Amino acid sequence: MQSLIIFFFVVGVCSSAHLPSTFQKCSRNKSDFRQCLVKAADNCVSQLNHAIPSAGLINLEPLEIPFMFIPPGSGPTRFDQNYTDLKISGLTKTKFSTLDVDFDNKIIATHFTIPELVLNFTYDVGGKILVFPLSGHGPGLIILDQMVCNYTCHFEEYVKNGEKYFKITRSELLMQPNSVHYKLDNLFNGDEQLGTQINKVLNDNWSDLYADVKSGYEEAYNKIFNSLFSIFFNRVPVSELFG
Repeated sequence: MQSLIIFFFVVGVCSSAHLPSTFQKCSRNKSDFRQCLVKAADNCVSQLNHAIPSAGLINLEPLEIPFMFIPPGSGPTRFDQNYTDLKISGLTKTKFSTLDVDFDNKIIATHFTIPELVLNFTYDVGGKILVFPLSGHGPGLIILDQMVCNYTCHFEEYVKNGEKYFKITRSELLMQPNSVHYKLDNLFNGDEQLGTQINKVLNDNWSDLYADVKSGYEEAYNKIFNSLFSIFFNRVPVSELFG
């Protein structure tokens, strides 16, 4: 299963950048390095309710994405999911459980939870859900509660202007919510009765529906996270990240 996601992160270009003074810096030579990374990550994300262009960090509250496509699943979710003008809220509330940087094997691995991920968008869907036909276009909302994520990225080091930088080469993301709530307005050209029934079907069967297209969501968000980290790593040298 493949997802398509289009987004544009426009950040100014310069040779290198310093971490903002409000960001916590961790020394890789200290025994509490991993614990420090967790605190630093929580601190960093909580500040991204506004952009910090000097460090290649954009506003995450909300994160705006022009277009996302999640293809049909092979089970109950046999419909195209086209989303435009997405506004994703809740990322700044992310809480990290673990964050590890393996410098020898060049791997970053982290486990974190997003308490409530809220997606507002314009949708266009067509196909079937379970045995029911599904079609519509209009405003929509998806809320993913207690989204537990495991993100692992592999990187390589390169030198630019005498400084070492990280470059992500590949990554994996696993995402599992505790619950999902759907609200799609204007289904079936505004048929309120059918729309209410289908929204109930979506919410009553959220677990099976999410499982059917889970890999599509993971691929889409993996691309988002990769873009965010890549811009940041391209701007801030390793020496600035870790003492």
